[in-house]
Amino acid sequence: MSELIVKIKPYGRWLVLIPLMLSGLWFSLLEKKILIPEYILHIRLDDYIPYIPLFVIPYVFWYLYVAVPAVFLFFASKHEFVKTALFLALGMMIACTIYTLFPNGQTLRPELQGYDEPLARLIRLIYTNDTPNNSAPSIHVIYSVAAHAAIIHYNNRRRKIAWLNTISFITAVLCILSTVFIKQHSAVDLIFGLVVSAVLYLLIYGFKNKTIN
Repeated sequence: MSELIVKIKPYGRWLVLIPLMLSGLWFSLLEKKILIPEYILHIRLDDYIPYIPLFVIPYVFWYLYVAVPAVFLFFASKHEFVKTALFLALGMMIACTIYTLFPNGQTLRPELQGYDEPLARLIRLIYTNDTPNNSAPSIHVIYSVAAHAAIIHYNNRRRKIAWLNTISFITAVLCILSTVFIKQHSAVDLIFGLVVSAVLYLLIYGFKNKTIN
């Protein structure tokens, strides 16, 4: 993978936009096509995880957490951006392949009618626009790990801001946990997402790098 990154480096930040966009299109098509999943995912741990509306905040903040480092690296570091974009694109492609071959979803969402507080309204909006299908592995989890990896690798090599890695790690953990605490994902989705993320991290950043926490 490192050799591939070197070869495409001169035009890399533009070339990797292609698989990134195609993978996003693939996911959008699956969301429209797979309306009733064949496999409903649920483990006993799901029954012990409480529904905590406050976690909708890191769930929504995730969009900025992923987008801001990606846009920043596009202009600040071609090499690091290529790695980040490959992580995101490959993560989405792996997830979509699994969704296609094993259409899955979950039925953990609570009934929110009658709850009008702002957090409930925001969660209801998420439920309306994001189906409970195509859930394992969780793209939310994969992208959170990708964003954290991007931040710490750039920071360790260029900025060396001591507190940034810690803040990023805490943010990534909250974003990951938010998927189960607002019942948007099963714990199975989270676990599979972490497994895919670990494989991609080793593939893209190599076995000799320091751990991402």
